[in-house]
Amino acid sequence: MKKSAEITVRKISRESGEWRTRYEAFYSDCEIKRVDKLDHAYFAAYAADEIAGHSVVYLENERWVMDGLRVKPEFRERGIAKKLTEARIRYAIERGAKEIWYACDDGNLVTICCHLRYGFEKVCPHEGHCTAATAHWYRLKVAPALFKKFPALKPGRA
Repeated sequence: MKKSAEITVRKISRESGEWRTRYEAFYSDCEIKRVDKLDHAYFAAYAADEIAGHSVVYLENERWVMDGLRVKPEFRERGIAKKLTEARIRYAIERGAKEIWYACDDGNLVTICCHLRYGFEKVCPHEGHCTAATAHWYRLKVAPALFKKFPALKPGRA
C-alpha cells in the first residue's frame, strides 16, 4: 500500500507569477474574490509539491474575512480544511482581530460543521429573521474560551 504524502500548510510568502498560475488553475471552475489590494494572506496545503488545498483571509472594511477554502477531492478527510482554517484564524488574531467572519451557502454542511467547532455563529442580517437567501454570514468572536479549547490558535504558535 502506497503511503500518503505528508500534508504541510504554508503561508504563501511570495505571490509570484508561477504561484499565481497554479492558484488560478486551482480555482478555474469557480469564482473567487480578488483581494490583491487588501491586507491579506493566502495559505496552501501541499502533499509533496502538489497543492492539495487552498484558502485566503483578508481585511476588508475593518473586518477579517476567511474565503476560498477548497480541498481537492482526493485529499479530503485528512484534516486539511482544519489546518487551513486554523492558519487563517491565527493569522487574523496575530493582526489584532477581535472577530473573524466567513460566508457560505447554507447547504454547504461540511464547511459549516468545520467552522462551528471553533465557535463561529450564524449572523442574521435582518433583525434575526434568517432565511436561506439572507443568512450566509458566520462570525467568530475572539475570546479566551477559544484559546482554552484550541491552544494552537494563540498568537505566536505554529
